[in-house]
Amino acid sequence: MRQVERRRFLSRLWRWGLSLAAAYPFLAFVERRRYRPPKEVRIRRPMAPGDWVVEREFVLFVTSKGAVAVSRHCTHLGCILTFRPEERLFICPCHQSRFHADGRYISGPANGKDLPRFQVRPLEGGGYSVLIPRG
Repeated sequence: MRQVERRRFLSRLWRWGLSLAAAYPFLAFVERRRYRPPKEVRIRRPMAPGDWVVEREFVLFVTSKGAVAVSRHCTHLGCILTFRPEERLFICPCHQSRFHADGRYISGPANGKDLPRFQVRPLEGGGYSVLIPRG
C-alpha cells in the first residue's frame, strides 16, 4: 500500500514539474520586462545645417540649433512613411496621414499623434549617433 501511494505521489510530482517547466517561459515573459539597450545607428559624414539623411527607421535633419531624428513609422498603424524633401513632409502611403518635417501631425487617421523623436549625439570627427529605443 505504501508503495502505491509513493508511486502516485512521485507520478503527480513529476507531472507538476513538467507542467511548471513548460509554463516557465510564458510566465517569465509575462512577469518580467527585460531591459533592452537602444539600437545605435551612426551617420559618419559631416553635415551642414539644412542637410538631411533618410534612413530605414528615421530621417536625420541638421538645423542651426542641432540635429533632430524623426521616426519614419506612422503613429496610426506603423507604416513606413515617405519623406518628400521638396515639400518638407512625411506622408503615409497606407492611409495618407501627413506630418511636418519636425514630426508634428497635420492630417489623416493618425488622430493628432506626432511622430516620435530619437536622441541624437554628435560624434567626434563629424557625424551623428542616433539612439532608437527598443520596445
